[in-house]
Amino acid sequence: MGRFADPGLWILGALGQAPLGFSALFDAVVSIHGPIGPGTLLGALARLEQCRLVERVSESDGAMYRLASHSTASGR
Repeated sequence: MGRFADPGLWILGALGQAPLGFSALFDAVVSIHGPIGPGTLLGALARLEQCRLVERVSESDGAMYRLASHSTASGR
């Protein structure tokens, strides 16, 4: 992820506890790092999704983000 690694790490740390919606994720990242722009957060989320580290889950009240769940080699 190169020069964009820090926001990605903050997101991964925030999602380590539980899935979060964008607003809650934004607040969690701000509490970890301090001021960050929503565009920076969205860009980092997109890169993490592309790397399959984070996945978006549709919920009745909007999209939630969570750490990606990778299947085991045995297919479970």
